[in-house]
Amino acid sequence: MKNENRISEPKTITEYYNPMPEDENNHHVVLSWLLGESHNPVELLESYLVSNILLDNSASPLRKTLENTDLGKSLSPLTGLEADHKELVFAAGLEGVDSNKQLEVEELILNCLKNVVSNGISEELVQSSLHQLEIKQREITGSGMPYGLQIMLGCLPACLHNDDPLKVLDLDASFDVIKNNLKKENYIENLIEKKIINNQHRVNYCLAPDIEFNSKKEMEIQAKIDQKSKNLSFDDKERIIELAKNLKARQEKSDNPEILPKVTKADIPKSREYAKSQSFKNDNKNFYYNVGTNGITYHSIILPCDPLTKEEFKIASLFTNTLTDVGIGDKSYEDVQKMQSAVTGGISASFTLIPDDNQSTHSLGLKITSKSLEDNEKKMQDLMIETAKNSNFSDKNRIKDMLNFISSDNEKSLIQNGHILSMSNAAAQINNISATNDFVSGINFITNTNKLSKNIETESNLDKYIQLLNGIKNKIDSNPSYSFTASSLDIDHSNINFEFDDKDTNFSVQNYFDIQEESIGWITGAQVTYCAEAFPTVDFFHKDAPALSVLGAVLRNGYLHSAIREKGGAYGSGAMQDSNNKVFKFFSYRDPRCSETFEEFQKSREWSLKNITQEQLDEGVLGIISSIDKPLSPFGEAMSDFSMNLDKKDLDARLRIRSLVKSCSLDDLVNVSQKYLFNESKRSVIAGENYIDEMKKLNFKIQNI
Repeated sequence: MKNENRISEPKTITEYYNPMPEDENNHHVVLSWLLGESHNPVELLESYLVSNILLDNSASPLRKTLENTDLGKSLSPLTGLEADHKELVFAAGLEGVDSNKQLEVEELILNCLKNVVSNGISEELVQSSLHQLEIKQREITGSGMPYGLQIMLGCLPACLHNDDPLKVLDLDASFDVIKNNLKKENYIENLIEKKIINNQHRVNYCLAPDIEFNSKKEMEIQAKIDQKSKNLSFDDKERIIELAKNLKARQEKSDNPEILPKVTKADIPKSREYAKSQSFKNDNKNFYYNVGTNGITYHSIILPCDPLTKEEFKIASLFTNTLTDVGIGDKSYEDVQKMQSAVTGGISASFTLIPDDNQSTHSLGLKITSKSLEDNEKKMQDLMIETAKNSNFSDKNRIKDMLNFISSDNEKSLIQNGHILSMSNAAAQINNISATNDFVSGINFITNTNKLSKNIETESNLDKYIQLLNGIKNKIDSNPSYSFTASSLDIDHSNINFEFDDKDTNFSVQNYFDIQEESIGWITGAQVTYCAEAFPTVDFFHKDAPALSVLGAVLRNGYLHSAIREKGGAYGSGAMQDSNNKVFKFFSYRDPRCSETFEEFQKSREWSLKNITQEQLDEGVLGIISSIDKPLSPFGEAMSDFSMNLDKKDLDARLRIRSLVKSCSLDDLVNVSQKYLFNESKRSVIAGENYIDEMKKLNFKIQNI
C-alpha cells in the first residue's frame, strides 16, 4: 500500500449531519494533519510524545487552550493521535461551535502551537510526558481481549507494510533514541514546527447541523430507487424477485456446523484458578495481590460515604468525574494535573454500592483508583487520599467546564451504548436497585446532566450545584474501608500504607431511587432504534441464575441473531441474565425496526419452550463458561477477585455457579423460561423522531433526551 499523496496547501471542508433535538447549532470543527508512518517506531514514539505534551491533561498547552475557549462547548472526541492506520494522523478541535466560527477555531489552534514553539516547553512537562509513555509501554493490558492477541494486533501494521514487527514490540531502543534526541536544544519545539505548523497536508473539517439532513437523505435514496425502478425491464424485476427468494431461503437454511473445528463440553476444565490476595494479620480490609505487573503498582481505596439524598445521588457520577479534575487545597486544577501526570498514570473515582451479607441492602463507598511506577507508589497513594480529603470546588469556571465536558461525552455515548442505556431504563421499571443504577449511570443520568448543563449559566443554579458537590464531599470519610493493591513487588517491599485508623467504618444503608412508573420512548437524532425489554428474575446466588445465563446465550445464537440482525437488518441483538440487577434483558442495536423487534422478542421466548436442541444448549454453556474463564491481564484477574469479594461472592460461590452452568440441561432452560419470561415485562426504546408515532402506538411516553 502506497503512502497518501501529499497536498500542497491546506483544505477547508464542510459536511452535514442530523442534530439531536435542541442541538441545532452544534457545529463540530476539527483540524487534522497527516504525519509519518505508524510502523516506524521512532516516528511513532515522537508523535506520541508530541501529542502527550500538547494534550495529555488540562494543564497541557493545547488542551488548556481548547478547554478554556468560548468558541466551543468541549473538545472533539477526535482530538489526539490516531495510530491505527499506515500513516499517523494528529487532530485537534471543538464541538458545540457556532456557525461561521470554523476559521476562528483554526486560528486558535495554530496560534497556540506557534506560542508553544516560541515560548518553549518546560523540562518538567517533557519528563512527565515521557513518564506517561513509559507507563503505557510497561503496562500489561488485555482485560478486553487476551494479551497475546493484543500484542499480535499491535505489530500487525509493521507486518502489513513490510517492516520488522519486533521493532514495534520492543521499543527500548527507540526510547533511547528519543531520550538522546531530547538532549538537543529545542528538539520538541522543532518537531511541532516540522510535523504540524509547517505541514501543509492539513484539513479544516466542519460537520455542520442540518435538521432536514435525514429527510433529504431519505428523499435522495427514494429518488434513486424510483429512477432505478423506472429503468427496470420485466426481466430485471423477475431477477430481483428471484434474488429475494434466494436470499430468504439462504437466511432460513441451517448451516452445517460440522465443517468447522469446535470445542465441546468435554473440553471444559473441571475448575479454574482465581487470583488470591495475600492475607494480613487480623485484617480483612486490605487486599494485596503479588502478580506480574511489569513494574507498575495498581492501587484502589474505598472510602465510606454517608447516605446521599436523592438530589445528591442524581449528581453522584458528576461528582466523581469532577473530583479528580479540580484543585486540591490552595493548588489550582492545573497544578494538580501536573502532579498527577508526574507521579501517576491518572486518577479516577467512582461510587460503588456494596451489598450486605444478605444481599438485601447496599452501602455506598467512594472508590479512587490509580496506577504508577513502583518507585512512585507511595506518592500516588498520598495524592489519592489528598484528592478525597481536600478537593476544592471553588473554581466556578472549572466546575462549569467540567459539567459541559461530561454532558458532551454523554451525548456521544448514545449511539455507541444505546442498547445498554435502553436495557438499563427498562430494568429501572422493575426494581429499586435498577432504578438507582439508571439514575447514576443510565439514560436518566444523561437527561438530568443535559438539563443541568443548559441551566448552569445562571449564577444561582451554579451555586446550588457547587453546594451539592460540597455536600457529597463532606459525607465521605477519609479513612479507607478497603484497599486494593496489585504489584510485582512482594508485600514486604511495598511502600503502600496499609495502617489506617481502627475506628469503626461500618457503612450506612443507602436508600434507592423509586421505580420508574412509565415506559419511555427516548428521542435522539438517530435514524434507528435501540429496543429493550426486561423481566424480573433472581440474583447471582439463586439456583436459577446459571440456567438463565445459558438461556440468554441460546436465545441470542439460536433465534435473535437470525431474526433481528440477519433478517431484520439491525446491527445486533441479544438476550442476557443480569444477576446484579435481578433482571433478564432483551435488546436490539442500531435497529431499523421497532414494533417488529418486540414481536421477535416474544417469538424467541415461545421458541425456547419447544425448539432448543442439545447442540444449541452446549453452545450456550460453552459461551457462558468462556465468559467466566476468559483470560485477563494479571491486574485484571486481581481486580476481578477484589470486586467479587466486595460483592460477597467468595471462591466457593463462584465455582458453584460455574459448575451449575456446566451441568445445565434442556429441562432447566425450559423451566426458567416458563417461570420468568412469560410474566409482565417492561420496555424502553431510544430512537429518532421518525419513530414517534409507532412508539405512541406501543404506549410509550415520548421524551427528548
